Amino acid sequence: MIEASEVPYRMRGHRVHPFTTDVIENIAQRVCQILKLGRRSFTPKQIGSTIHTLEHHGEIHVDVISNDEWLDYTKATVDPQAGMIYMPDKLHTELMRGKSEAIRIFLHELGHVFLCHKPLLHFSENPPHETEDSEWQADYFADAVMQYLHIPLKEEKQLELRFF
Repeated sequence: MIEASEVPYRMRGHRVHPFTTDVIENIAQRVCQILKLGRRSFTPKQIGSTIHTLEHHGEIHVDVISNDEWLDYTKATVDPQAGMIYMPDKLHTELMRGKSEAIRIFLHELGHVFLCHKPLLHFSENPPHETEDSEWQADYFADAVMQYLHIPLKEEKQLELRFF
């Protein structure tokens, strides 16, 4: 019988240079400080300005694809070397409304850019580790930014009273 610790890590993305959680948290905080991102940067009133700042100063561009043309294989996608984030109109609309899940997806894609992801180490004798997984790193980056800026990871449900 195989022990849980003996099961090799299953990569979800490209194998990239390994980053520890501390390094990713540090990068996330530095990005927020350099770009002057705060909790309000992701509110419905400010998100447009935040995207403009990323395009103007960070040379990170957002390309919104119509829902009809978007293939639902992913929620969004990124080309880190070109600094291009591609997302369907429905996700962009949710982002403009300040929805937590849309913010997390957007930050995940930004994580790929700021962590300088590009595939490497395609062949290695060593088994993969989560710190080498580009998707794990981008998820951790998104969560680290949200935690640093005190953005809730889940939408708060509105109290609903039902009278029968």
